[in-house]
Amino acid sequence: MTLINSSLLLGLILAGIPLILHLVMRARPKRIEFPALRLLKARQPSNARRMRLRQFLLLALRILLICALVIAIARPSLPAANYSLRWWEWLGIIVSAGFSVAGYFVLIRRQEQRRLTAAGQLQHRNRLKVWCLLTGLLLLVLLTGIPWGVRVRAELLSPGNEGTEDIPVAAVFLIDNSISMKYRQENLTRLEAAAERAQDLLEQFPAGSRAAVATAETDEEIIFQADLSGASSRLESLEFSAVPGTLNRQLRAAIEAQVEHRKLVQEQAGLGGSADLFARDIYVLSDFSRASLQIPDESGLADLLTQLNWLHVYLVDLSVPNPMNAGITQLTLSDESSVTGLDLLLSMSVTSTPGLPAVATLETSLIDDTGQEVRSGAPVLVKLDGNASQFQTVLKLPGAGTSVQGVVRLTAEDPLMEDNVRYFSCGVRPAPKVLLIADRPEESLYLKNALQVRRCQCLSVATASAGEHAFAGFDAVILVGLQRPDDTLWNAVATYLQSGGGVFIVAGSSRIQPGAWNTAAARRFLPAIPLTVVRFLNEPGQLRLAATQHPLLRDFQREEALRVELGAAAFDRCWAVEPQPEANVLMTLSGPGSRPALLERTLGEGRCLMFTSAMDNLRDGGSQWNNLVTSWSFLALVEELLAHLTSQQTFPRNFISGTPVDLPVPATQRFEQFLLRRPGLRQTRGTLEPDQSSVLLTDAGEQGHYLLKPFESPSPFEAAFSVNFPDRETELTRIPDDQLRSLADTEQLTIIRNPEDLQNAVRASRLGVEVFPVLLGLVLLLFCAEHLMSNFFYDQAPTAP
Repeated sequence: MTLINSSLLLGLILAGIPLILHLVMRARPKRIEFPALRLLKARQPSNARRMRLRQFLLLALRILLICALVIAIARPSLPAANYSLRWWEWLGIIVSAGFSVAGYFVLIRRQEQRRLTAAGQLQHRNRLKVWCLLTGLLLLVLLTGIPWGVRVRAELLSPGNEGTEDIPVAAVFLIDNSISMKYRQENLTRLEAAAERAQDLLEQFPAGSRAAVATAETDEEIIFQADLSGASSRLESLEFSAVPGTLNRQLRAAIEAQVEHRKLVQEQAGLGGSADLFARDIYVLSDFSRASLQIPDESGLADLLTQLNWLHVYLVDLSVPNPMNAGITQLTLSDESSVTGLDLLLSMSVTSTPGLPAVATLETSLIDDTGQEVRSGAPVLVKLDGNASQFQTVLKLPGAGTSVQGVVRLTAEDPLMEDNVRYFSCGVRPAPKVLLIADRPEESLYLKNALQVRRCQCLSVATASAGEHAFAGFDAVILVGLQRPDDTLWNAVATYLQSGGGVFIVAGSSRIQPGAWNTAAARRFLPAIPLTVVRFLNEPGQLRLAATQHPLLRDFQREEALRVELGAAAFDRCWAVEPQPEANVLMTLSGPGSRPALLERTLGEGRCLMFTSAMDNLRDGGSQWNNLVTSWSFLALVEELLAHLTSQQTFPRNFISGTPVDLPVPATQRFEQFLLRRPGLRQTRGTLEPDQSSVLLTDAGEQGHYLLKPFESPSPFEAAFSVNFPDRETELTRIPDDQLRSLADTEQLTIIRNPEDLQNAVRASRLGVEVFPVLLGLVLLLFCAEHLMSNFFYDQAPTAP
């Protein structure tokens, strides 16, 4: 037990005043002669003993009353422990009191059956009161006192962070600065409320205290400020982060910072063992939404805190009971990049909580050349009924520009407005021109239809008239099942490739003559030379990805459903080929020998792709080779092939805060430096290294639109993309106490749901539990007992009428 005003214990001397008064004012008996009354002499010793006992009890009560009052004013405190009674301890008190009272009335009933004088009944009742009281006290000690003492003793024996109010404090304030802390109540965000709460604690720290302020950003170093004014300035400059880490990692970093600071203090002061100049605390101020902490914890906080019995952690909850919020989640686009004139489908979900206005408006806008929002389509009415609703809207892509950016906005007034706006970007490219060459036009019909779905401008010609068309006017050239192509055609294709064109060759016909494909002109660029037709007899062949990191196969590798659908196509025939040394195998056909299915080879600045099976469904053609064109994955494959051939490879343009942004740069559009326009029209400069084929951005965490352009370079490259924070950042559901307690099931971790109780909790853990209210109650009880006992001297036994 510690005393805040220990000098006041000198007041215990006053407890001797009742004893002195009792001795000084004790009446001296006078000798008076009475007649010899035998009955009176027989009663005298008994009455004298009873009167003396009452006087001693009254004297003891008066002494205890003064002692309790003095100790209460001295404000003693007990070591930190849970001194409150548990439910089974309260049950022991009730059982003890009930047994004592019931026993008394049962014995009184039996006494009434005995014939005693009035004096005898009074004396017997007094004895029954004493024995029942002693029995109740004994039961109280056995049922409540001993279990309570054992439990409290176990808590007291576990070492804690002991200190006094005058010892300097070394504290780390870990403040959650995630998006959910923007929730407003009483015109204060949760981050501002956290800063105010931390400022109040700083003002009450003793002189010489040190403090460090950290946020949830994982790359932030925790440094103790030289004085408290530095920590106060840091609190005033807190900002929100769209890329916060979980508080688990930062809490561990705060604990490690306390350990390092403690070692430094001990070395500078020449201390050893467990001695320290500071009482050490960590305050975690957050709304403790589900995104703030990783549950279960994988950073080892429980084991670390168990080893550091001198450290205390306070989890201060700043959340709002029954929060109200509405927002847009799960925004997706039908295409990351599309052709001019096609429709773009936006899908999203609107979530809400009870208590908001019943109806809100969902608006979609596009950003024009001046950066202004232009509404696209009619607003959509949304019912905010506390559930999630799915919505879709269709946008017509404009005909100008290489990209389009837009905003989806929910016009609902709620305390957290950040999730009412979502940003999106989509690449826009002109309709490519494709030349299809086949011996029979119907053999290229399926490819032509698949290309026209993507708004391509297709021209189908026969092999004999291919020389009449200039390949340079087309974005891609496709050769389908040519039987005997001559060197003139091969040379024209080679020239087109060297100038940067893209060629796709489909070798899926039994009429192909391998000798015509094995000339010197053909071997200049063909990825493989056809040898013979191979049939799959036992079971059909299936497509398998061989180069999973290739840009053409990126979507197939990322989307499992697309990859499974492509692999479900059954192949009965393919050409056995001799791959050229410069070629790369992108796809294979399962079966004996794992035969190449899709190969790539570059020539100059162009690229040539070759497919060793058919891409049609003619009765006398492709239907005998495979059923690929009957699968919806055929359309996806053709789209990726076209994008790769035309150097218009699609790449993701919509990202989540905290994820790397990878922007591929075509070899023909390389540059050295670039400018990145960020939200708020800020610009930063970067460099593209010579050995890199893409721009990798790791600091695009702010929500909004971005635009990357080459700096001081004639390259036409341009990449627009958007960033949104994760949907879970605005999920305001609080983490339950049992899950928070699972971080570290120790008395060193205190959960404070009401921030107003923080000061009392800190005082209780550092100085112990103050017993001033308990002692005042004891003083009141002793005063009442003294009053009753003093009046008891004047009580008279009831006499019979």
